[in-house]
Amino acid sequence: MENTAKAHHSATMPLLPISNNPSNPIISDSITSRCVAKLVLVHRTLLLALGTFTLLFVFMYTSIISEYPKIQIDSLFVSKLDVSNTSLGVNWDVAFTIENPNLVSWVQFKSIEGSISYEDNPLSKFHVGPFELGLKEHKGLRVKFSTTVSHEGRPVLFEEIKRQQEDGAMNFNMHLFAWATYGNGWWGTQNVTMEAQCLNLRVSFLPKVGFGSWISGGPMTCSTGSYAS
Repeated sequence: MENTAKAHHSATMPLLPISNNPSNPIISDSITSRCVAKLVLVHRTLLLALGTFTLLFVFMYTSIISEYPKIQIDSLFVSKLDVSNTSLGVNWDVAFTIENPNLVSWVQFKSIEGSISYEDNPLSKFHVGPFELGLKEHKGLRVKFSTTVSHEGRPVLFEEIKRQQEDGAMNFNMHLFAWATYGNGWWGTQNVTMEAQCLNLRVSFLPKVGFGSWISGGPMTCSTGSYAS
């Protein structure tokens, strides 16, 4: 009987409630954990937004700082090269390709002026009219033109060209000057002047015929630069 009474008395003892006081260490730790979790989430969200904005800015910036159009010469033929004591006559047939490598910028070419020279001496000039290249677009161009040049006090130059023709080969250079406009939907337009150099184009000639062709292992990329105009 005594043991039963003690057990009954122990079972009916009241339990003390957990205090709702904010100073309670358990409640304080819970609130702190939730605040830290929210701050971490906000911090990560801000970092993600900043990273996305930075990548977008870099992409757009590198897009407006456009790459130069790539210019490559595909073929060069010379015919009816005739060098006399007073003049030089020649027919040219040149094929080259211009490519716009940009993803967001189109290029509108207003005019291209080209010249072919022997060493530093211009022999012939040609012109290409306006055209436009869209995003990642390329265009093949072919120009045929004839030139007659008087020696104008340059007999030594003409003698050198004639001698190299008889030897079977000589080098020519091609220069291109282009006036163009870059444009896209975000940054407006920008006018530029471009220059391309295709140097040391070695042409092999058939004996006593005046016909020659560029000795190449395939298309050659020309060096290109541009500046604002």
